[in-house]
Amino acid sequence: MHLYAFLPLLLIFGPLIFGLLVMLAPGWRCKTPVIVLSALTIMAGSILLALQGPFTLSVDNGLMKVLPLIELLILAIIIYIGFAIKKMLIIGLGLLQLAISLASEMLPHSVQAYVPALNVDLLAIIMVLIISIIGPLIVIYAIGYMKRYEAHGPVQMRSTGLFFFFLIGFLGVMNGLVMSNNLKLLTIFWELTTLCSFMLIGHDRTGDAEESAYRALWINSLGGAALMLALFLSISASGSAGLDELVAVGALLPLAMICLAAFTKSAQLPFQSWLLGAMVAPTPVSALLHSTTMVKAGVYLIIRLAPGLGGTRMGQVVAIAGAFTFALASAMAISQSNGKKVLAYSTIANLGLIIICAAIHTPLAYAAAILLTCFHAISKALLFLCVGTIEQGIGSRDIEDMEGLMRKMPITTVIAIIGMVSMMMPPFGMLIGKWMALEAVIMSPLVLFLLIMGSALTVVFWSKWIGRIQTVAYHPVYKIEDVPFSMFAAKGVLLLGIIAAAAVVVPLFKRVISPMSMTMFSETEVTSRSWDLMNSASTFIEWPLFFMLALVVPVLFLVVRGIKKSHIRQPFLCGENLEGAKTTFEFRTLMDKGESARIRSYYLNPLFGEAHLTVWANSIAIALIFIMFGVISK
Repeated sequence: MHLYAFLPLLLIFGPLIFGLLVMLAPGWRCKTPVIVLSALTIMAGSILLALQGPFTLSVDNGLMKVLPLIELLILAIIIYIGFAIKKMLIIGLGLLQLAISLASEMLPHSVQAYVPALNVDLLAIIMVLIISIIGPLIVIYAIGYMKRYEAHGPVQMRSTGLFFFFLIGFLGVMNGLVMSNNLKLLTIFWELTTLCSFMLIGHDRTGDAEESAYRALWINSLGGAALMLALFLSISASGSAGLDELVAVGALLPLAMICLAAFTKSAQLPFQSWLLGAMVAPTPVSALLHSTTMVKAGVYLIIRLAPGLGGTRMGQVVAIAGAFTFALASAMAISQSNGKKVLAYSTIANLGLIIICAAIHTPLAYAAAILLTCFHAISKALLFLCVGTIEQGIGSRDIEDMEGLMRKMPITTVIAIIGMVSMMMPPFGMLIGKWMALEAVIMSPLVLFLLIMGSALTVVFWSKWIGRIQTVAYHPVYKIEDVPFSMFAAKGVLLLGIIAAAAVVVPLFKRVISPMSMTMFSETEVTSRSWDLMNSASTFIEWPLFFMLALVVPVLFLVVRGIKKSHIRQPFLCGENLEGAKTTFEFRTLMDKGESARIRSYYLNPLFGEAHLTVWANSIAIALIFIMFGVISK
């Protein structure tokens, strides 16, 4: 078999086969080497694919005729699940997708139209690298995490083997999705991601887990129906099922349907509830959904549609919808004390930011969308893994319970702080991507205002969290926490990845992202301002920031190391101070009882609480979706 065909098959079907082997393997002694081998194989395959370079791949027409049968099987499973959990909405959406699928098959050119099944261009390669390098690290982390989880998880939860089957298989499904050019093939992988997320979110089989899994299933099935309708409209209009041809033609109604599908998958307002509910799942699931799979499928599609959206009124509305989600999700993150929920709102917000850049579709905006997608994936994966480690270490994911964390879990705390800093400060790529986004939307006042407001609110909730986990009383010795090697190794590699990515962001932009972005536009479409902005970004000098960081970190370390007990002046706390405080300070109260002095953060619930913002924010988001479809007919 030619390498061009072998690598895509390896990256799509390899994870499914490895997942099956892990599920069948008896005990951790057999499962662990298979999991590690699967992770290394997927990583190696993605790197070889990148070295091979762009190509398209056609599939035998006989095999393409099998796709409707596969789609029928998937829809039958969704309908069966609807009957099993007694949810008419799932059954109805499954039947709707089935009807659209059958209608598409009855169109005259639905089978005969020739389009390459796979289009492995630079965008697809970048997405495969994100999925197949960060994803396997999360899978390796899950080895140690799930060993611990088995000891305290719900007794009715599904088997760990089944958990790893869907966790590893998810990577193959996502690889297939981002490489698919045929919309029929794309819809199959799209529905498979929905099924994988349903099984993983509902892993614990508790009431909350099952309700959250059901919500994820119906919302994403709604998006699946929209995607299938886009396929039907594309075939009926041009006789083609090619995503590249659909974008080139610029048929706005199918594009709007795909945007709607992308909004559901990327949990944009008003569809955010499924991703927030998914936080009940084990942390490796949360990390995978937020960094490399599921939600990234949505923004990937918007980026893929960018040439068709650029310069249209529909594209402007999509950008406003993304900006609105960015600002409102950032605001609601401030009111959360649950660490995973803060990360969830941050993900929703940053996906909105990527959608802004894709919909604006200027060279700089397109480049910003790619950079933000890459850097968000690695930083968010690291932060979720840190929260999972913290939760298992202190028995809570509440930020207020993380007071004194620097003493209890110093290594994890430092890694988490670096991860949070990478989301908002130089020299890390997220800030550079946001700067590029601001430059790109300067001519859209409403989008610019929402972007600035969301960026400011982002700094608030990250700074608040960083301050909380650093709060600790003086202790001369800090004991290193006991963490399984697989969990420590995954976090360590991701941490090195964040630092390495920051170091190469400018060369990456110059040599890969900028040329890729400029090829999306003809000479007549690229204004002089676009050239100036791209050149300005290309000439950005990053080494002074690293030099400053290299000076600041050792100085801070020496200052902390130089603190002695004699330097500490404890505050008066209405009683005698006690030695050896576990959090910040403790003092003696009545009946010789020890009392902790607690400092709590401001969450500003009256202003930013979910109860106050969600209803009217969702109403505005729904209105924007109607406007998106409304501007097509004008």
